Amino acid sequence: MSFSHGIKITITAHLKESYIMRTHIGPQIVLFTFTVLIVAAAGCTVPSPSTTTPPGTNAATGAHQTGDAAFLSLYGTAQSDIAGALERMNRHFPVGAATRNAPYLAGELRSSALDLKATADAYHTSMIKIGSFQEKEKEYARNEYLKYLSSIRKVAGNTADAAGAEMDLQFGLAQNYAEAARNALKDAEETGGTGHRDLLRATGISLDDYIQKMREKRV
Repeated sequence: MSFSHGIKITITAHLKESYIMRTHIGPQIVLFTFTVLIVAAAGCTVPSPSTTTPPGTNAATGAHQTGDAAFLSLYGTAQSDIAGALERMNRHFPVGAATRNAPYLAGELRSSALDLKATADAYHTSMIKIGSFQEKEKEYARNEYLKYLSSIRKVAGNTADAAGAEMDLQFGLAQNYAEAARNALKDAEETGGTGHRDLLRATGISLDDYIQKMREKRV
């Protein structure tokens, strides 16, 4: 074999090898380049964690910036819940039971009175923690409402004790507790405004009737 023929064979082999490398490496380079472009594009569209805002943050910020707003919000809920608990207690006094044509049960009166006391306790605890009032009028209203809640707690607590004493057939003690509840009701009527006026009046009528019944049972 001649020298020139050997050169031709070598050149041909290199050309084939070069062709094979281009056909295999070329698509890999294109694929790699395409992948890099996709990642770069994704990096431009995904929000940075440092710039995202958690859901609800804007709504929560400043929701209770002042004691004024917190008091007004809590006051509305408290009025509704206290009214409901007062009405339930009144339904279980002897007068309320007779109005419903239902038997009077001292245990139900005690249970409903304890429910009213727990409701007043919860709102008193929450409301007394409110601070940073901007308006003195709102702070004064809060303080007056705390007095009202305290009176309601006494009315409810003494009523529950009266019913408990009645269940033990201690009618004299039941009368004493009912009279204490009646006195506390006068304070509630003075500090409660007009929101619960009719309910408080009904409670007074129920307590007066209850006191009389306990007095009669003592004889």
